[in-house]
Amino acid sequence: MSEPVLEIPEGWEERAVDGWEWATLWEAVEEGDHGYSHDRVQQAIDAGIDPRVILDDGLFPGFNLQGDRFSEQIIFIPEMLITARAMKAGLALIRPLLAANDEKPLGTFIMGTVLGDMHDIGQSIVTIMLENAGFNVINLGTDVHPDKFIETAAEEKADMIGFSALLSTTVYYQKVTIDEFEKAGHRDKVHILIGGAPTTQEWADECGADGWGRDAMEAVKLARRLITDQRGAWA
Repeated sequence: MSEPVLEIPEGWEERAVDGWEWATLWEAVEEGDHGYSHDRVQQAIDAGIDPRVILDDGLFPGFNLQGDRFSEQIIFIPEMLITARAMKAGLALIRPLLAANDEKPLGTFIMGTVLGDMHDIGQSIVTIMLENAGFNVINLGTDVHPDKFIETAAEEKADMIGFSALLSTTVYYQKVTIDEFEKAGHRDKVHILIGGAPTTQEWADECGADGWGRDAMEAVKLARRLITDQRGAWA
């Protein structure tokens, strides 16, 4: 297992103002210093740096580094949550600016833990990371009935759905919910991802999901890849 390295955005100097540096923000996000993250992003906004540049060049490098460490099990949930908090502190400042520039979310993602399962730590982390990656995420919480997933997906014209399950006794409801989307005539309109401790790629194939996330970082990478695939249109 190799230690992930910081990926410095190529050509970042050309997109920043003269004399600017991002290294301290990369480190702040990596280490979870949400106070500095907030202040440095505000300084970047005041300096006239484009909000998309702040996101891509300033916030993502440290966040992605920690995400890679999380995937490699070098760090664990507490460290990832601290990094996510620092990321969100900066993102809160630039999200309204991105919206004002008519930058649309990557897509709408409905997230929830399936019927009978009350666990939410894993899917909460995925929610945070999807939001940080640019998705509009609607988290339905735990013990979500298939009808609620379907109703919300139709109301929000969702692009993607994520079903989490932690118990071997509830994982079957991932398949049940996918079957209910099929019966409702909506299966072709959304990409469905599954995750959780008892799940595997084999189970994803068996239950009819479009993909499986081994961990939160892999789930986000998969979502970003699938969002460009063509789906049926909502009425």
